[in-house]
Amino acid sequence: MKDISEWESSLRTKIDKINSRLVDSVKCDQEDLEEMSVYVIKAGGKRLRPILTILSYSIAGDRPYEEILDLAVSTELVHTASLIHDDIIDNSPTRRGKATLGYKYGIYNAIVVGDYLFTKAYELASRYGHEVSRIMAQGAMKMAEGQVLEYNNLGNLEMSEETYLDIISRKTAHLFAVCSQGAARAADSTEKMYDALGKFAFNMGMAFQITDDILDIIGDEETMGKPVFVDIEHSAITLPLIHTLSRHDTYSEDLLKILKDHGHLDGQREKLKQIFLESGSIEYSLSMAKKYALMSIDALKDTGRSPDLETLMDLSVIVIDRISAIA
Repeated sequence: MKDISEWESSLRTKIDKINSRLVDSVKCDQEDLEEMSVYVIKAGGKRLRPILTILSYSIAGDRPYEEILDLAVSTELVHTASLIHDDIIDNSPTRRGKATLGYKYGIYNAIVVGDYLFTKAYELASRYGHEVSRIMAQGAMKMAEGQVLEYNNLGNLEMSEETYLDIISRKTAHLFAVCSQGAARAADSTEKMYDALGKFAFNMGMAFQITDDILDIIGDEETMGKPVFVDIEHSAITLPLIHTLSRHDTYSEDLLKILKDHGHLDGQREKLKQIFLESGSIEYSLSMAKKYALMSIDALKDTGRSPDLETLMDLSVIVIDRISAIA
């Protein structure tokens, strides 16, 4: 079975260059702003978005990936800025085992750092021309739309699966697509390649987000490095919850009873996990994630073959293996 850590290890040189360029990109005359920006950047992350950008650029134009590093970094800055703002909204004390920016430096500083990273990201993207800048801006707008849609549906136990998919497509999948599409435009690729890479990345983003939502329920905290049941504690509505509630049976009744208790989930987590597993909602959600992962592979079937393409497609295989391991 393929493993994300092995995949990352094969890309270590590229990831190291991304990390170095990330730190360099936020240097400024204001020492406190730079310190806070570097703190949140060094908090970690898989760097999936910049890697997706680099691989897409190499595939689309067969050119040195160093040429696209600034755009790759800009995608990670947008992602990081969105996480800063998410942590503020959720009042989260930690992320990746470290204090969130808001808890360490204060919410007002965190808001400014998030704004700074967004601004820096657009400046970096602008180096690749108007069309790439437009693609990046549209991705950020989709993220904002998804955030508002999610917030306005917090605790909405009647939310539909269609709305859930709309939320994650805007919040997550579109930025994945932006990584590949921006790189393809910068490489002056064909429209066929632009569309194929965009579809691959979008469907990959959908598969990743659904899988993460599943792991928030049945994942291992030590392995993931973060707590589980965060979504439910923040009243976020995810696919397993929607599927269970749609059953209108004993499972949905038991779930509603817990959700409407308005108390902490302490003592109820194993019961919740049992409900989601026995109702078939985890299995259903996994099948949806696998569907999107397979669609991502299918998007690249007519794009030829190259080492970078194989590395990119390995991402889909990793998600499928991850799903199989959970199932």
